Amino acid sequence: MEETQQLLDEIVLPAEIERYRGVYEKAKEANQVTDQNKFSFSYCLIRSKVKSDVRNGLTLLRELYDSTTSDDAKRDYIYYLALGNARLGEYEAALKFLDAILHLQPGNHQAKNLKDEVTRRMNREGYVGMGIAVGAGALLVGGLTAAALALLKK
Repeated sequence: MEETQQLLDEIVLPAEIERYRGVYEKAKEANQVTDQNKFSFSYCLIRSKVKSDVRNGLTLLRELYDSTTSDDAKRDYIYYLALGNARLGEYEAALKFLDAILHLQPGNHQAKNLKDEVTRRMNREGYVGMGIAVGAGALLVGGLTAAALALLKK
């Protein structure tokens, strides 16, 4: 549980973000973006303390999710989508992603630990029962969750 708390609270320094941004942009210019360098950059962004960076990281993760056919990769991207949403305080969106994983893999300790920590933070911050993810965000999360469930059921 402590490891999950650290993961949610970890902050990447701006210099590190810029280093990863440089690698990613250089690969993009050379038309050599791989899933690995895109994921590395997105993972760096979702650990930023700047909300717009976290949102950009979530966008990259969604692109990765949409472009892969690997169930394992999809599960990993869903987990990091949950992590990024939790870091933004969008706990209900995070829980939907985690529930999608746990529905198909009830023994997934990583997802369970993150869900427990997200729930603890919701309770501490008084968010229980509040609809945080609304409008387009809710539609996107719902669509990704449904797609994840459909793919992982195969």
